Amino acid sequence: MAKRRTKKQVSSERAVPHVRAFLGQRVRDLRAQRGFSQERLGHGASLSGKFIGEVERGEKSISIDSLYRVSVALAVPLRQLVDVPTRSRRPRRA
Repeated sequence: MAKRRTKKQVSSERAVPHVRAFLGQRVRDLRAQRGFSQERLGHGASLSGKFIGEVERGEKSISIDSLYRVSVALAVPLRQLVDVPTRSRRPRRA
């Protein structure tokens, strides 16, 4: 018998692609600002250029360890990569 998912779990699962896409775009923008190719960034972070591309396109998740190495290679604080803006919530009506 399949286990039922809670509303919170479903909401969290829907947020993951959004976060991956945001993070990938942030990595791509910072990489481009520095004039790095995906291969160069990958080499500096001890990752493959192919993997960097997959992260930038939001296709792959990246571990916190690898993300830290990317931040070092880009010479930015890790916080700058992971500071994902939250969607504003509308106040609930009484």
